[in-house]
Amino acid sequence: MKKIKYIFIPILLCLTFNSYAVEKDMPSEIHVSVKGLVCDFCAQSISKVFYKERSVEAVDVNLDKGMITIDLKDGHTIDDAKITKLITNSGYNVERIHRVE
Repeated sequence: MKKIKYIFIPILLCLTFNSYAVEKDMPSEIHVSVKGLVCDFCAQSISKVFYKERSVEAVDVNLDKGMITIDLKDGHTIDDAKITKLITNSGYNVERIHRVE
């Protein structure tokens, strides 16, 4: 029984440290440059679209800069294709997606 402890404890420790490293390396903030954002209605509609996503914690739309900032929940992610699809389906054009690390 002691041998089993000595085998499984190091394995569990390795898995714990490895999962922490993966979670820590995930960018939790995404900046998206968008063309076509001109009014408060645009900002509200984009915010509503992203708040429906489970991985999104917060959304900020800056009309002056044409920038959407997406904050993700801990341990969650959203891929660039999904972001682009949500924005283009809302009627706007994505210029650039930048993940802040």
